[in-house]
Amino acid sequence: MNKYIKISVLLINVLGVLILPRCVFAQPASLEDLLKEAIDHNPRVQAAYQQWQAAEHKVAIVKSLPDPMASYGYFGESVETRVGPQKQKFGLSQKVPFPGKLGLQAKAQTKRAEMMKEKYEAAKQDIIKNVKFVYYDLFWVDKAVQITKEEKAILENLEQVARKKYEIDLAAQQDALKAQVELTKLTNKLYLLGQNRESLAAKMNSLLNRDKDTPIGTVSDVDPALFNTPLEDLLKTAKASRQELKASRLAVEKAKYETSLARMDSLPDFTVGMDYIDTGSGTTTRSDDGKDAWMAMVSVNLPFWFNKKVSEVKEKKAELAAANSSAVDMENEVVYEVKDLYFKIMTYQDTISLYKNALIPQSDQAFDAARLGYESGKVDFLNWLDAERNTLQTRLAYYQSITDYLKSVAYLQRVVGHDLPAAVEDKGGRQ
Repeated sequence: MNKYIKISVLLINVLGVLILPRCVFAQPASLEDLLKEAIDHNPRVQAAYQQWQAAEHKVAIVKSLPDPMASYGYFGESVETRVGPQKQKFGLSQKVPFPGKLGLQAKAQTKRAEMMKEKYEAAKQDIIKNVKFVYYDLFWVDKAVQITKEEKAILENLEQVARKKYEIDLAAQQDALKAQVELTKLTNKLYLLGQNRESLAAKMNSLLNRDKDTPIGTVSDVDPALFNTPLEDLLKTAKASRQELKASRLAVEKAKYETSLARMDSLPDFTVGMDYIDTGSGTTTRSDDGKDAWMAMVSVNLPFWFNKKVSEVKEKKAELAAANSSAVDMENEVVYEVKDLYFKIMTYQDTISLYKNALIPQSDQAFDAARLGYESGKVDFLNWLDAERNTLQTRLAYYQSITDYLKSVAYLQRVVGHDLPAAVEDKGGRQ
């Protein structure tokens, strides 16, 4: 049986050698550097920026007059006039919208361009939130790997204690076998954590528009900073800064200009122009014989189909009403999200404090007592094993609470649409 135990320990160590290299990473990753790289290179952000620029350029287009029209006509059969035959005609005309139409078009397009700018800012905030989410998940995985390795080392030590006690008939062989089962579980947990980290690294590379195999360094150890921004200030900031809310308000202003423009469509546009007629030499001896002719021209379109114009106005009024309702709905959603995340953050802060000041010290004390008790023969193996499991789960839950807190603060910043006080104090290293 002693030989069987040694073989089992050897197999566990071999598995550890094969699996643990998955959890060895590059140099520590800086959140600030990752955020900057994401904003500079993420395709979605770049697409939103170009759409904004395109809308900006269109302002100059819609406020300009239409291109002038040049025309040419050739008389297949010359029109004979008193001063000679007309051979060909040259024309130039310019359409001029009714005064005020171009100004309204420019104002509506300006509001659309401002909306596209807010969508660009929203895209940046989305990427910032997503990068932080992945970064904090990486933080938890890295801490889970570290803690699990530490627990595995402790368990290996106690497995040796159980094996030595078995060898001198002070403990049952079952104690050593149970310790080996727990070691195998921890080894499998490290394997799953390695898989999880590979998936998170691939997601981070996707957000940064990097090659999918680019290594992501370990996440520096962080401590959550106290969040003390009052709820009233958060609501005020969100109503003033949330990009989607600002865009919905701009949509209302745009719809107002478009409604006014639809009303003006019942007013006529003008076209002014001039024709020049090339006249050949006649058969008279008059002084104006063969003299070229010209004429000025003014035309007006007739907005005759009144039902069409009325329907256009009704359409724009309906769009204006929809824009107003959307703005109200967006504000209600923002208020709800701010309040929901604020209370979650407060709860996470209390949970973190509870783990840090009570649960972790208590579980460590219970584990130390169980370990000493088992080594001295006063505590059975199952009680010691339960204490070890509780210590592991408590420490993992502590860092999970930190991760949930950090992600909630990052989400709140996205909802508010504005930078918030630092959620973490970067310690620049691993503990």
